[in-house]
Amino acid sequence: MARYLFIMSWQNAARFEMVQERVASMGGVTVILDRRFRERRRRDEPAGIERRRTDRREQDVDVTLEQLGWALVVRPSVTLGPG
Repeated sequence: MARYLFIMSWQNAARFEMVQERVASMGGVTVILDRRFRERRRRDEPAGIERRRTDRREQDVDVTLEQLGWALVVRPSVTLGPG
């Protein structure tokens, strides 16, 4: 798993390939395009029971994506214990 996740806003899609090419030689970096452009739940009925114990996102990048057009997420190092 990549240590750094470089997220490009969908509004910055034209630069996505250029950024991806420039960081391709850097180890531990993955560049992805954020495809969200609106909230997903748009129904009037309430959502079902939430089964996740916690939010999967460790950092909230929504504001940064909106302001800068990109965000960098640093994932924690994973150390494997004895086998």
